[in-house]
Amino acid sequence: MWHNRYLMDIIKMFLPPGGEIIQLDKPFEKPAMGMADLDGDGILELIGAYKWQGENYIIVLKCYSGAWHVADTIKGKGYNITYFNALPITSKHKNNLIVGWQVGAIWSDLSVYEWTDMGLKDLISENKYYSKIEIKDIRSTEGKDGTYEIALWIHDTGDAYKVEVYRWSGDKFVLALHVYPYYFKKVANYYKNLLKEMDSPVYWYYLADAQIKTGNIQGALESINRGLDSKYPYPSREELMKLKAQISKY
Repeated sequence: MWHNRYLMDIIKMFLPPGGEIIQLDKPFEKPAMGMADLDGDGILELIGAYKWQGENYIIVLKCYSGAWHVADTIKGKGYNITYFNALPITSKHKNNLIVGWQVGAIWSDLSVYEWTDMGLKDLISENKYYSKIEIKDIRSTEGKDGTYEIALWIHDTGDAYKVEVYRWSGDKFVLALHVYPYYFKKVANYYKNLLKEMDSPVYWYYLADAQIKTGNIQGALESINRGLDSKYPYPSREELMKLKAQISKY
């Protein structure tokens, strides 16, 4: 496929004087750029992120008659980029550009762009902060459907994260409840491993939450009881008792 150096040279031709392509740090160091079909016409667009005068920008190039042209340029958020990829979120027939704009040491602000007649449009109208992100076509009871879900890990305290999984439905993002029984097995295992290292009421609470979402009610009740045995139950003894009463009815 296209060589990175060749793509970088193309993008640089269209950057303003002093503009620099942003380098991603994770999962490994690489330039924030790539090729993807954003509009579903079967032809790949060239996409890049760059910094200019202290601000982040995205540029989209289309190739017409053997020459590259700027299709759109938009201003971003934050002071860096932690995630940059193009994946099928709204439709399996085209890609969306997903960008994590770094706004803090462990915080990013999510944007999911769709290509329109007016160029890139962010489908997330408000700020959506997260600490870690995973995007994949998650299996559900019906299998995989060719579109990708977005799992956001939102830092709480210590190594604890609140996890939310979203999918596109109609004209908005909704919680992807149909994949919870599968994805939250991973979350539950994450907290089980943490608890091997440290007995924490925070981790027992989040383990219980994950077990509820996988349908493991008995396991969730045991985790809640372990949390209640703690000197300082999390988030509170009242909340745990309320949760225990609710799931005891299942």
